[in-house]
Amino acid sequence: MSLRYLRERIIKRVDFIADSRAPLDTDGARPQSHIFEKTVTEIHELIVKPAFQLSDLGAYWDAIQNLSTVGLDDRKLLLEKVLVLMSRLQHTEVSLKVQQFVINLLYKDLPHPPSSYLALSPSSTLNEILEDPSTHAPVKYAYRAADGSNYNPLSPTLGKAGSPYARSVPSANFVPNSALPDPGLVFDTLLRRQKFVPHSGGISSLFFAFADLVIHSIFNTNHSDWSINDASSYLDLSVLYGSSESQVNSVRRKDGTGKLFDDVFADSRLLFMPPASCALLILLNRNHNYIAEKILNINENGNFSSPPPEDKKLQLAQDDEIFHRARLVNCGYFMHIILGDYVGAILGLARDESDWRLDPLMTMRDIGHEFVPQGEGNVVSIEFNLLYRWHATLSAQDETWTEGEFNKFFKGKNPNDVTVKDFKNAAHEFMIPPKDPRVWTFKDLKRDGKGRFNDADLAKILQDATEWRAREFGARGTPEVLRVIEIMGMKQARSWGTCSLNEFRKFLGLKPYKTFEEWNPDREIHTAAAALYRDIDNLELHVGLQAEQTKEPGPGAGLCPGYTISRAILADAVCLTRGDRFLTVDFTPFNLTSWGYQDCQYDKKDGSFGGLLTKLLFRTLPEHYQRGSAYAHFPFLDPVYMRENLAKTNPSLVDKYIWTRPRQESPTLTFDTFVGVKEVLKEPHFVSAYDHRLYNVVKPFLPKTRPSAFTTVSKRMTIIKKSTPTTAVTPTKENELPEAIRYLHEGVSQVSSLIHRESTTDWVTFFSKTTEDLIKAKAFEPVSKGVKYVDIVKDVINILPILWISQNIAGLPLKTSTNPSGAWYEQGTSDKFAVIASYVYLNFDPVNDWRLRESSQRYSDEILSVIHAHIEKLSSGSKLSIPDALNHLSIDASNKSHDFLKKVVDANGKKYTTHELATQVFSATIPTAPLYSQAIAKVVDFYLSKEQAVARQEIVNLAASKEKDAPGRILAYVREALRLNPAVAGVYRTAAQDVLVGSKRVNATEHAFASIVKANLDPEVFGSHPSVASYTRPADKAGITTIGDFGLLSPIFFDTTVPVILGKILSLKNLKPAPGKSGSLLSFKENWNGIPRTQYINTEGIVEPFPDSLLVEFTTA
Repeated sequence: MSLRYLRERIIKRVDFIADSRAPLDTDGARPQSHIFEKTVTEIHELIVKPAFQLSDLGAYWDAIQNLSTVGLDDRKLLLEKVLVLMSRLQHTEVSLKVQQFVINLLYKDLPHPPSSYLALSPSSTLNEILEDPSTHAPVKYAYRAADGSNYNPLSPTLGKAGSPYARSVPSANFVPNSALPDPGLVFDTLLRRQKFVPHSGGISSLFFAFADLVIHSIFNTNHSDWSINDASSYLDLSVLYGSSESQVNSVRRKDGTGKLFDDVFADSRLLFMPPASCALLILLNRNHNYIAEKILNINENGNFSSPPPEDKKLQLAQDDEIFHRARLVNCGYFMHIILGDYVGAILGLARDESDWRLDPLMTMRDIGHEFVPQGEGNVVSIEFNLLYRWHATLSAQDETWTEGEFNKFFKGKNPNDVTVKDFKNAAHEFMIPPKDPRVWTFKDLKRDGKGRFNDADLAKILQDATEWRAREFGARGTPEVLRVIEIMGMKQARSWGTCSLNEFRKFLGLKPYKTFEEWNPDREIHTAAAALYRDIDNLELHVGLQAEQTKEPGPGAGLCPGYTISRAILADAVCLTRGDRFLTVDFTPFNLTSWGYQDCQYDKKDGSFGGLLTKLLFRTLPEHYQRGSAYAHFPFLDPVYMRENLAKTNPSLVDKYIWTRPRQESPTLTFDTFVGVKEVLKEPHFVSAYDHRLYNVVKPFLPKTRPSAFTTVSKRMTIIKKSTPTTAVTPTKENELPEAIRYLHEGVSQVSSLIHRESTTDWVTFFSKTTEDLIKAKAFEPVSKGVKYVDIVKDVINILPILWISQNIAGLPLKTSTNPSGAWYEQGTSDKFAVIASYVYLNFDPVNDWRLRESSQRYSDEILSVIHAHIEKLSSGSKLSIPDALNHLSIDASNKSHDFLKKVVDANGKKYTTHELATQVFSATIPTAPLYSQAIAKVVDFYLSKEQAVARQEIVNLAASKEKDAPGRILAYVREALRLNPAVAGVYRTAAQDVLVGSKRVNATEHAFASIVKANLDPEVFGSHPSVASYTRPADKAGITTIGDFGLLSPIFFDTTVPVILGKILSLKNLKPAPGKSGSLLSFKENWNGIPRTQYINTEGIVEPFPDSLLVEFTTA
């Protein structure tokens, strides 16, 4: 037994004892658990990766001495050291206070509002307000105006499109433009690429493709007047939606759905960027449409209709609201990709496995209790326009693509000979696309009949960009082909009267350079710059930023640009996000909808260390990004680099990711007839991923797989391992997985047979009494006496199987009214069971796979530790077992689980280890408990409807009957309810070999989707009116009511226990749903593989596969 194992067990026992002493009634507070474990883990992490080192003192001392005088010496890396401090102390008050100080400092780097502009700013008054077309009254929801106006209610034109650029730094430099070196000479001397140097921080070219979207969203210099910015100064995704009403209208359908036309965007400039920028923009278009459809389906406020109203005014009003809310959510995505993936890569956080992120959006007060401003508005400046000229980072492949484009534009002319006039002529000839964005294309991609691009083409572009390493920043890095672009940039900067590099550094509080050598120690660079500019104070901002010495990769540094860019880019990110009211004060569930607000948050437990682009890739290209693919989890990092880095820093994580290039999934065939679906579910050559995932859940608990499990490879399981889309592959020894799964499955079957030998009369007695007890204990009264309410799903149906498993099978320490010293709260345990069930059986969305798997393994370890302690004690024959004794301090004396577990040990103890027996007991019961509850909840909800009042009374009569066949007759009602409203709409299977189902051939490795919803409405089986309930169908003619006959879904258990539960609930006197939405399952229907699927919304606005709550009313007199 290792010291680490011993330490972990001691920690868990300390927390277990603390949890058992927690109060039964939390008064609505969220119970806190694992406190000691979290504390020890944080201390251990600080020992391994300290937040502060003695060598950091020099940087802090420099700040104390020079911050308010000559400026910070950024070569001492103070900013990076502070970022490391915050990230490694992220769960402490110290980190929060330091972060608030840093955000305040960065935000106040720039004046708000700007004090200087390149031209007179527009009038601050604006009267254009969006009206509801049906009522002509101002709308009651927040929305982004097309041109970026009305962001600041007191200054509505601040930052709107078509406004002059701001000037952040007034220049006192007296060098006339005529005395500055020729732009072409500057390029040839300081900027022209000599050779390709791969980015030392592993940044992929996809990072810079996304940077193009950020840059073009806020910068669009007017071609006729360089002082005007035709984009708004906000991260409003204007590259997708447009910067004017006409542009926005060109991409909208306006059909009542709030959607955009498929695969369109509004900004044609992106067509002339490397193709990955357009591909990312297409994904954001698809994301908008996904969001709009979800908002319409969920219909949170009940004011939408689907299909949309035929009245044009009402249709437009609905379309406007859905569009604007979906845009807010999509911009939330954009913002969180910026803060999560983009800034995460800039600071090297994903590379360093840190899920901490700078949060510039937080509401906070300063020392004087005044609010630190947010949502004030923003105006981008010329200095930051020049900051983002990152042509040096162009990958070798994108350089080749750019050369090809320029060859077309300039008819093969040498880049050295292309003039500004040539560029303008080419722009007029080649860069004005058709007016209709629905016909635009890039990289010669073809649109299908619906206007969509092929998913495989988009995936190839994006995956290529992830593989292609960007070049390092720095002098002599810009491709020769972009010479004319850089010359125009320098001329533009000079026409603006831009400040010098040193003036910009002083503005940021950085120490100005005294010599060219201090600016860039490379002798060739600094001597050439000195010859061109003579005095360091004459060095232009544009050139000085690009040719400055670059940073080395390290903690807090991932992008590694020049030092000045590194400092300024964070200030800009903070100002752009914190100054936008739609990302701060109006970024609320009220405006985005509860679901939308949750949907655009990044999940720190998704395997990406704080990214959100992962979710976008899985959502929009699910067949082209495998679960666990490093290409999806770290799209801004070269996979080769990231794997090598992770192998050095955390080798145990490497095998959790798939590092090879993602492959396209095998085709999926849909089966929707009753006979076809039955055959797919029963045919042994169709294999599910359930067993594989179940093994994934319990595998960490098994000390090692026994050698005999490595002897044979099952061909069909090998196929599933390689091809099933619903399988989260965890790489193992090639022969281990199939045999280990078979071995687990065999043991589970044996445990299940022992369960089925238990007295069915005892089952009926338990569920009858427990249902009554829970209703009595959980019901509450309003002011008027005689009426009671109970949450029949949350407090009764979801808890029933957990209590049965805990008290009769597994011996779990539930904290209940009869066992207040238990360690686990009922609701918390229910949530954990639901996560395990979701991973094993309902894991259809790759977005959730990593979180579900990791959470399932963590929760299962807690449960298995308890079961194992019982089994180990029973196996040893010892009267004393400390782990088991500790368990029993939190288990009611009436718990009968030892009786059952003793039977398991007696039957199989010689064949399996105690760890294996524990996993078998776990697997035979716990994963199916939520599915069991879900089926009952569906049935109860079905019979609570007014349309089923007669049927409900018939069930009540049968429940009171003493006739032997009464439970069986109730079961007919259960089956019919589940036929018309199945618990699971459909399932996937994979063909292990070629299979013929009816007239359809499914080849080996291809997937079959079995539509249970449609199969249960097959008129060939259920008559000409299949949607009409019939309660006299024989059992062999019933619909498909379950996804399998295992665990608590096995016929003997389900058919015995469900009728008594249903009878007890429906027999409550004067039973009816509670008023309003409380009396219905919070659900919505969505199209899923061509069928309607019911999904549920929990109290936090998150979509879940299981119902969360259903309040019913009944009387006691």
